Amino acid sequence: MNRSVSLKCLVVLICTANTLWAGPFMGQYKGTFYPDQKVTLPATATVVDEGQGDYRINIHAISDDPTLEGAHIEIMAREFGSQVHLSSRAGGYDWRGEIREGRLVATSQYGQRFELEKIESKSPRAGAKPPSGAVILLPFKEGVKPDLSGWTNPEWKARDNGSMESAKGTGANRTKRQFSDIKQLHVEFKLPLEPNGRGQGRANSGVYVIDAYEVQVLDSFGLVHTSGDCGGLYGLARAKVNACLPPETWQTYDITFRAPRLGDGGEVKELPEITVVFNGVKIHDKLQIPRRRHRTRGPIQLQDHGHSIQFRNIWIVEGQ
Repeated sequence: MNRSVSLKCLVVLICTANTLWAGPFMGQYKGTFYPDQKVTLPATATVVDEGQGDYRINIHAISDDPTLEGAHIEIMAREFGSQVHLSSRAGGYDWRGEIREGRLVATSQYGQRFELEKIESKSPRAGAKPPSGAVILLPFKEGVKPDLSGWTNPEWKARDNGSMESAKGTGANRTKRQFSDIKQLHVEFKLPLEPNGRGQGRANSGVYVIDAYEVQVLDSFGLVHTSGDCGGLYGLARAKVNACLPPETWQTYDITFRAPRLGDGGEVKELPEITVVFNGVKIHDKLQIPRRRHRTRGPIQLQDHGHSIQFRNIWIVEGQ
């Protein structure tokens, strides 16, 4: 084997290893918090890949009893081969632990202990079947390239997994058909893992209703979110709950939209309203959208913001 071939093989092995190692750790965990020998509390955690082998772990223990305090700690951790080592100070204590084979354990210097298992991250709306009368904008069948004839940007690609993928730097993609009032717009998207990205540089895109009103698409898993994060109405309103799942997971929007009502002179008589259900969680409820200029009709736009985002199973039910 010559040197150039050896280098190519090494690159492939490194890329493969990085792909394998990204999946086992980042995600959602569920289990138990043991604050002492008598009390147990249910606990959850989000493990976020921060890049360069670093991880940020947020652990919550919640009590249904208002007289019994829960706990919240944020721990930094470092990847070493097939496991992640926890070593950090949080909540006034030093913590040690590890993530290995889907199990997260963290113990404080005074014996407090979290024991959690990784759970499957999945939207309950993933793969939702379009109802009778729905307009199919991007048909979905697993293992079949979708028909992209209803979209305007020929640079976006049909993939074998049934999705349409944005082509970085080629511009947004819009439906050829236009809409006004929307009873339900269903969109599924999968974000790439970009651990070295920060803020708006982490798997950025957006769903624009009638080409004017954006629901942000971004990898906001495990963040203290703002209106610029996933599910937010950019610059207007943040989601009530951060319902973002880990990247490389199929996530879903179900959007209801009432177009603005304009007078003969273009004045706004009634503001547009939007309701957004994100991964089965209602994050906006009949939220009015103020702005200088409004439109009453337009296509659905999927934004290109320089990231490769996959979309699938897009359909719409018109009307109120």
